[in-house]
Amino acid sequence: MTDSAAKIGQYVDHCQEDMISFWRYLVNFQGCAKETARMTTLLQTVKSRLEQEGLLCRLIPSGEGIPVFAAVDGPERTGKPILLCGHLDTVFPRDAYPENPFVIRDGIAYGPGTADMKGGAVMMLYIVKTLRSIGFDRNPIKLLLCADEETGHVGSQTPEIIRQEAAGCLCAFNLETGRMDDCIAVGRKGNLDCHITVRGQGGHVGNDFLAGRNAIIEMAHKAIALQALSRYEEEGIIVSVDVIQGGTVSNAIPDFCKIEVDARFDRACDLERLKGQISEVCGVTYIEGTQTTVDFVNDMPVFEKTQANLDLLDQINQAAAEYECPPFGIAFPGGNSDVSYISQAGIPAVCACGVKGSGAHTMEECAIVDTLFQRTKIIACVITKLEEGMS
Repeated sequence: MTDSAAKIGQYVDHCQEDMISFWRYLVNFQGCAKETARMTTLLQTVKSRLEQEGLLCRLIPSGEGIPVFAAVDGPERTGKPILLCGHLDTVFPRDAYPENPFVIRDGIAYGPGTADMKGGAVMMLYIVKTLRSIGFDRNPIKLLLCADEETGHVGSQTPEIIRQEAAGCLCAFNLETGRMDDCIAVGRKGNLDCHITVRGQGGHVGNDFLAGRNAIIEMAHKAIALQALSRYEEEGIIVSVDVIQGGTVSNAIPDFCKIEVDARFDRACDLERLKGQISEVCGVTYIEGTQTTVDFVNDMPVFEKTQANLDLLDQINQAAAEYECPPFGIAFPGGNSDVSYISQAGIPAVCACGVKGSGAHTMEECAIVDTLFQRTKIIACVITKLEEGMS
């Protein structure tokens, strides 16, 4: 083990109780992105904490919603900044759990956000503190935390803020939940959300059957055709009809039907192609007199797998070897994260570097405590070895 890796390990071990204390505070501060005032308060509290640590902090307005927290340690350093990114919201509103839900049993931490991803937020601060402890002074370390990630930043300017803050950085580590298979994400699928509405002609089933235009039946044809756009094995494309609404009572011909469609794809070029294919499917009318409208309500860009991302993972594995940890594998999951916006800045990035855990978005969410310390050491060690020319 190198001298710097040993010093990093010693410092993190010394900070274990403080790290758990901060983790406990964040988890016990329950709240979701729909609770704007509460999440803003949490960001303000974290800002005060990090200002006390000496970081230069600010809250960036994101429109009418929750601001984005940004901080930098060592802004005067001459190297390119290194970005640590994450979020503080959970899917659970305040009081979804009992008060003070954070608890550790047999080396496992339980509570909302333990893994997804308040453990990663703890890592962000202690990576900075660890690097300070060994005198690291080459690159500024930028921290970025949002609190509307779980709702996809709908209605906010957070994606653009992330892109702007990532621009010019050497690389980025998104400290989302660490995977149970010990893989790190070097790419992620893109996502397209689509709402489709059919308007028909209502009427009494017995008296006006021939005059009616059944919106549900029209939509049924379209739903089957939309699902058939999936080419999972061949191209990694998924089109899934997941929500349907329509009809009022059994003796009335429905004049309205709406579905919500989730599409996933592997390549940036697939987005516009999918939009065209979905529009083409919905442009076919099966029942004369019905009208269909298509609304593309939200999309998430692809986090494309690049050689630069793989090279960054290789450096992580070199650091893991310093601590006698097995190498991390390669993942390209279908789930989204803010690393997709980071990657649009054209910098190397990896995701799912945070605390290893399971049960995200469920009442059984938990995280393996030792990985909080282990991965803080590894990421801090990686940062000390990064080369300026890597991006």
